Order: sequence, then structure tokens, then C-alpha cells
Amino acid sequence: MRRWASALALAALAACQPRPPVYGPVPTRPSPAPAPAPAPAPAAPAVVAPPPPAAARAPAVRVGLAVDTSAVSVTSDDRFAVRSEGGRQIVRLGPGQTARFTPSGRGSVSLEVIGGGGRGGVHPLPLVVEPEDIGTLQTRGARYRGALVVQQANAGSGLTLVNRVDMESYLLGVVPREIGRASEDIYQAVKAQAVAARTYAVKYMGRRSQQGFDVYPTVEDQVYGGVAAEDPIVFRAVAETAGEVLEYGGQPITAYYHSTCAGQTAAIEEVWNDRPQPYLVSVRDVDPRTGEAYDRASSRFRWTERWTHEQMVGILNRTLRDSLGGRRIGQIRGMDVTARTESGRVRSLVIDTDAGRYTVGRDRVRWILTPTRGGILNSSKFDVRLERSGGGVSAIVAEGGGWGHGIGMCQVGAMGRARAGQDYKTILSAYYPRTTLRDMY
Repeated sequence: MRRWASALALAALAACQPRPPVYGPVPTRPSPAPAPAPAPAPAAPAVVAPPPPAAARAPAVRVGLAVDTSAVSVTSDDRFAVRSEGGRQIVRLGPGQTARFTPSGRGSVSLEVIGGGGRGGVHPLPLVVEPEDIGTLQTRGARYRGALVVQQANAGSGLTLVNRVDMESYLLGVVPREIGRASEDIYQAVKAQAVAARTYAVKYMGRRSQQGFDVYPTVEDQVYGGVAAEDPIVFRAVAETAGEVLEYGGQPITAYYHSTCAGQTAAIEEVWNDRPQPYLVSVRDVDPRTGEAYDRASSRFRWTERWTHEQMVGILNRTLRDSLGGRRIGQIRGMDVTARTESGRVRSLVIDTDAGRYTVGRDRVRWILTPTRGGILNSSKFDVRLERSGGGVSAIVAEGGGWGHGIGMCQVGAMGRARAGQDYKTILSAYYPRTTLRDMY
């Protein structure tokens, strides 16, 4: 998600990308959502708002907060209890007390009650920690609605901590982290984001069941901030779209989204090794009244990256390591975009070096031409030129547009559409053509 033109509406978006191997097959199921570098989160309210109206009928989502960790500590400002998975109460704790869990042999855990009284001991896993009434639980520096489940890590000797929460409450912690700071002028974009995030979660329920949960709370799935991320405008947007998901052919769609498309989104097959989808096609994202892109306010609508020859040599020796076969690049002789996709993204980039010629395709180029500041290249929509001095290459410059993979909903574009008067249904139909909006519950 992102931040842009108006540092206000955008100060919360960060392109969400998949994490492929250094160099190899393009991942077939990269992370969809753009990742927010969250805007300053509002302080968690002293009194937690009640769950969204549809919470009781919404399916539960299991969020893997920590995987194979050595210890888990849970506390609360309210009364809470530790129970067996079957519901038997093991210990009841008061405000300020802490339940600390550490592994105690395969399939069991040692429970310690810190802060006065309480029975600990060794217990079989999983254990469920639940607040009383509408209270919240605190762990790992954040507060969460729902229950926290302490279970055996599937691949390791540690513990996995899962937040089991209803779908609508989950979205309260996702939408602000994905769309950025909400405001009334982009309210319809916030509603569109709520539907896209709900659809993504529904589509991937059970995706990570072997690990004991459904989704990560990071850009690997959707960024989830718990109670600290909650916002009154988002609460209203989630409530007004409660249960709504996008479908194609009677099934929830794969609702990918990203920050900035620079005026045109990408079809999924342009970017990854996925088969074409009739609703993940290239969409021209331009206001017909003005001829200007809806996401023109984005700070990444146009961008430039520059590397010295020495910097790029060092980067390529790392990012192309698996293809170098033990050789090392000492000199870059050329770098050319030899083919483009329909939406103008790089289909083929040829890198000519003294260690050989290497061709990089599609979204993979973002992990090959990494910026010197770290991370990955903003997008695969760019031109490259070489600066030469004394007969050799002195610098490499990439000039491009967009932020993220470019598939599905363009978040800053959705904001522009909202400001142009479009409602959330119109926004969703523009980015996910041929889909149907349906009440799932």
C-alpha cells in the first residue's frame, strides 16, 4: 500500500512484493498485497470498540503471528483465561498478569503465571488464551482481538502463536495497513480495499494449514496490525461492506492489489508464471475527462534509480550468483530492454558482462536490479540507459513508473477514482472486470 502525492493519503503505503529466490523460477504464488510502511498508527483506544456487527456470523481467520518461536508471553488489561482446546479452563488471570509459555518436550508446554498467584505447570498443546467479554490480548508488543492459540511448531521444536479472530475484526487491522491513512475524500477507495482484502483472505483460507494457520500478518499475505491499526473510518467501511466478496464463476477471486500502476495495470501472465485470468487483465487507469492517470498523485508515479558501475557489479554478483556458475562479474558492457509486455513492463532485459550474457524476465528484474538502499526495484515498468566515460560504463540509470507488481487494484488509482466521484463498486469493477460482488454471509 502506499503513500504519495499528498503525503497525507499516501503516507502509509509500501509496495507489497513476493519474495522469490535470488535467481530462478518466478514464484507462482507471490504475495499479492502491497505492503505498507505503516503511517504513524493512532494510539489504541482506552476502551476497545465492540466487534463489527457481522463478526458473529463471519468465518474465523487464523493469523500466524510467530512461527517456531522459543517463548510466548500474553497479558491483558482485562481478565483472561488459558484453556485447553476442548474448553477446559486451566487458569484465570487478572489485568496486568502475564501467561508465559515455553516448550516442554514435543507436544507440551510449560505455563508460568507472572504477576501474582495462578497455577502454571506443564500442559499438552494446543492451549487457547481468551479475553473475557470484548477485551483484547497483548503479545509481542501489540494488542489483538479474538483468541491467541499456542501450538506446536510443525517444523521445529518451538511454538507457533496464532491469532484466531473473526474475518471482520481481522479486516479492521488489515485495511489501514494496506490502504494507508483513511480520510473521507477517499472513503469509497477504503471500502474497495475492504472488499479486496476480505476476498483475498477468503480465497486463501487454509492455504497454510500445514503450518497451523491461514495467513501471515506481513506482506507475504496481508499486513495486519491488530488493534493499534484500527481507525473509525475503516471501521465504518468494513461494516458497510460486511461479508461482501468478489467472485468469478461462482468462486472467490484471487484479489491481488498493489500501490501504483503508473496509468495502466498489468495482466497476471505479464508478471508471473501464472495462467491468464479473465479478471486480472491489463486495465488503462486514466480519467477520460482529463486524460490524466488516476494514480498521478503517487510519489512513485515516476521515479529514477541510479547506480555507479561498481555498485551494480556488486549487486549483480549477488543477485545473479546462482547463474554465474562460480564466475564473477568484473565489468558491465551493456544492458538493454529487448522486449516489453502489453502494459509496458519489462518482458526481457539482457545484461552483457565480461562473465557472460544474462537474460532476466518480467517481475524478476526487480530482485536483480536492487536499489543501493536495499529492498527491490519499485516496479518492472522502466527504461534503462548506460552512462559511459573513458570507453567504459560509469553508471546505470533506470527511469520508470509505478510501485508494486501492477496486478489487480491500483490503490492510489482507487483513491483518485474515489476523489473523481466513483463508488466502491465502480472502482472494483474497473480493476477486476467480469467479477460479481456477492454477500458471502
